Amino acid sequence: MKLRQYSVLIQLFGLLLALSSARLAAQSLPAEILMYADTVYTNATIVTLDEHKMNDNPGTIVQAMAVRDEKIIALGTNDAMMKMAGPKTKIVDLQGKTVLPGIVESHVHPMGEAESFAREIFHLRNTPVGYALSLDVGANEDETMAKVAKAMQVLLATVKPEPTEWINIALVHNPELGFATPADVSTLMSAPKLSDVSITKEDVTEIVSDYPFVLSSASSILEAPKKNTWFHITVGPDGQSVTKQVIELK
Repeated sequence: MKLRQYSVLIQLFGLLLALSSARLAAQSLPAEILMYADTVYTNATIVTLDEHKMNDNPGTIVQAMAVRDEKIIALGTNDAMMKMAGPKTKIVDLQGKTVLPGIVESHVHPMGEAESFAREIFHLRNTPVGYALSLDVGANEDETMAKVAKAMQVLLATVKPEPTEWINIALVHNPELGFATPADVSTLMSAPKLSDVSITKEDVTEIVSDYPFVLSSASSILEAPKKNTWFHITVGPDGQSVTKQVIELK
């Protein structure tokens, strides 16, 4: 019985030694022959954008790439990538076309980022100056513009803005009135056809004709900390905005 047990142990040890040797041999093999690529793209100008600093350097540019399981597994020359092709690998000749990384961005404001960099580079102030109000939207365009007109009357009866100061009224959505989101409010001021816009530039100019003025849905160039209250926004010595309450609407 003991001899049989020793025999089994020796067989198991031999099996483990064989597996270990095979693993070591596999590790020493070139990566391209361990598993073939599903697809190899050749004869391209592949711009990797692997230089992530804010500059005009596009990063490494290569001729070809190998893909397996929908992932890029290697980049390099045509010859290097073709070594990763097997009998069933699909070869795609891109004939000199340019390939860029895919960018998935569901919501981006490139203009705002560009402005931020411009302010930093040229030492510009971080925000406009002027008056800001977050105002509850009305049930329709007429009621909304009546609220805008009343809000302007209250402001101008309280202060006299400088000609260069901006006035910003941001309309706040109200689900009970059919405006569930800021995007719903924006339909009052935008439409595929200009003739379909509910609140026009002329409507705004009729109410505010003497100052730079923005009527927006949700946030805009100036931010009011709370609803239905006028705030005066200036710039402090450090370039950051300074917000001061002016008057609350009744």
